[in-house]
Amino acid sequence: MRATVERCKAEGYVDDGLFARLFVEARARALGDSRLVAELVRRGIDREAAQASVGHAECGESQRLAKAVEKIFAARPQISYPGAARALGRLGFPASLIYRQLRERASALGDALG
Repeated sequence: MRATVERCKAEGYVDDGLFARLFVEARARALGDSRLVAELVRRGIDREAAQASVGHAECGESQRLAKAVEKIFAARPQISYPGAARALGRLGFPASLIYRQLRERASALGDALG
């Protein structure tokens, strides 16, 4: 089986890089870079190829996080900021980026109210 897969790779029938790029673009939903890389590795893609594909994605991690923040607060308007931070962390976003986005959101809401 392994020999067959290697032969297919050598002849260009199997392209892990292409699969990784298509996977990342299809998953441009609200997932952090680390979660996307982990999912690719779990599917048998080399870690370096997975990281490269995620790093070159059209929709960056900050943009995906912004979408996730809006989605969480739209679905659960009463969620606390610590609860939202935990939910975003489970999606694979880094804590520093999560708290920056949540602070910006709180500030924007405060400016709109006050």
